[in-house]
Amino acid sequence: MKKVIYGLTLATAISALFTLNSCTKDPKPAPVDEQEEYDDVEILFITLNADGSQSTDTTKVSFDSKGVPSPSHKHLAPETTYRVLINLYYKGNSINHEIIEEGTEHQFFFNPSIPEGITNYVYNDKDTDNRGIGLDGNMTIGEGEFDLKIVLRHGLNKAHASAQSWNSTTYHEAGGEDDLNVTFEIHAEDH
Repeated sequence: MKKVIYGLTLATAISALFTLNSCTKDPKPAPVDEQEEYDDVEILFITLNADGSQSTDTTKVSFDSKGVPSPSHKHLAPETTYRVLINLYYKGNSINHEIIEEGTEHQFFFNPSIPEGITNYVYNDKDTDNRGIGLDGNMTIGEGEFDLKIVLRHGLNKAHASAQSWNSTTYHEAGGEDDLNVTFEIHAEDH
């Protein structure tokens, strides 16, 4: 009888030890890479003169937190270079400083629906590794009617081959997640 009681006591003690041990060693969750939270986006197209100086001609497109553009399309001059400034807001305050502070983790991509929609883009702002961010850049518009998708990627590997081009359609292969993914229509035609 003593052997049975001793065996039961030992089994209960071992079971309790495993139960207590499993409660105290819960795995820690992986750190969450928080995305930027915004409720308003403003994109300014400032016409550049032939000498590269800025004119006073500015076109603005705004997006709400659901990505709905206002207006739904914009008329821009074909074969013209614009300084493009992107401003993200949360509760009326700019969050651009957060994107700049974490510049090595953020990059904008610009994807026109037709190849000749945008003929060139140059990042004017760089992160600490001298890689483009995209809150400020120069964009040369081609000709035609096209949709322009603008994506802000967060947490990507900016050294990856798919992050090397401003118009990469495979940017997702560099990892990360979209902070912003909006589309609007551009009409770039001579009238």
